[in-house]
Amino acid sequence: MNEPEPLDLAKQRGIWELLGDAFNLYLHNFLTLFAIGFAVVLPVQLIVSGVGLEELTSGYRETDNTAELLIPMIVSYLVVAPLIAAATIHMLQRLADGERPHAGPSIQAGLDVFAPVFLAVLLSGAGIALGLVLLIVPGIYVAVRWYFVAQSVVIDGARSTEALRGSWRLTDGYWFRTFGVIVLANIVAFLPASIIVLPLQALAESADRQAIALAGMILTEALTAPFVALVSTLLFFDIRARRTATPQQPQLPGIGG
Repeated sequence: MNEPEPLDLAKQRGIWELLGDAFNLYLHNFLTLFAIGFAVVLPVQLIVSGVGLEELTSGYRETDNTAELLIPMIVSYLVVAPLIAAATIHMLQRLADGERPHAGPSIQAGLDVFAPVFLAVLLSGAGIALGLVLLIVPGIYVAVRWYFVAQSVVIDGARSTEALRGSWRLTDGYWFRTFGVIVLANIVAFLPASIIVLPLQALAESADRQAIALAGMILTEALTAPFVALVSTLLFFDIRARRTATPQQPQLPGIGG
């Protein structure tokens, strides 16, 4: 079997080209990406939501309390998304080297760097939470400025607060571009995923089993998180390419082409 054509990570991509390339990469590497997502999401959410929040044994919950809403979100932010991002970055680097990626080595590579990624993401999460508590807008602003913390750790080898500074520097002048792509990526990912999760929610309600709803959530996150990670990493390299091409020119905060 022929090796794939090397992926150009140093290429500047317009927004729609970036999303299109991410979608094509997702389709061509679907089994690898789904295996990465499922291997991360399943054990984490089974432990946190299934056992910790007793969703494996409880009846259907039409509404969740604050803890039941916040705990899975926090765990996804601190554990699931960074692990999937690290594994996806490894996969993209293999593609850039002209190699055919496999889920196992990519997952292991994510686990190998998880400790420094977790610490950097934890620091950024604390800052974002503080911004949200003080006033919503500062929280959103710093969330975008620190969006590439995981990429800074895995790709640049940054650690702790240096990863925060690296992401902050990268997004200087590209805040709106980053924000716009983040929003579009999540819309593209989660609208199709609702086709899966909504029927399972209805089935969970009719069967009075929260475990069915949990299965839908796990499947949805395993399918969508790798796509968002693909977009995020391609955007990281896109902004880096733009900054390298015009290092002396101040960048306007538009989302650009």
